Amino acid sequence: MRAAIAAMAILGAGAFGGAGLAAADPGAPSADQLTSDLQVVLNTGASDAERAAKLQGGQAAVPTANNIANQMNRYSALFDWRVQNPTVNGDRVDAQLAVTVPVMGTRTHDIYWVQQDGDWKLSNASACVIATQVAATECTV
Repeated sequence: MRAAIAAMAILGAGAFGGAGLAAADPGAPSADQLTSDLQVVLNTGASDAERAAKLQGGQAAVPTANNIANQMNRYSALFDWRVQNPTVNGDRVDAQLAVTVPVMGTRTHDIYWVQQDGDWKLSNASACVIATQVAATECTV
């Protein structure tokens, strides 16, 4: 029982785990696409090169992605997450990460992707938001 209470406390601070919604702005990547990209970033079974290609910080941001993924894997049965409401704002796409914990409801976190080398990449600042505010872990990027 203590383990369940501890897990819920961490999840209240926020961990997470996956689906998406359609984009409101036709010029933006869809919420499904951004969710899929974030799933690759957090998939420790994927190559570091594949994951780094979706991160503004590249290889230097992979340790932060690993920190988030480790928390996500630990508590994935207790929550759900999705990217929602992407909108283009110049050379970035603003969105929210919606984290749902049964009984506790849904909490959103503002995150964004930047256009870099012709692709949308999760910003370093957003990786840190997800690490610290959602997964309650260290950001190293």
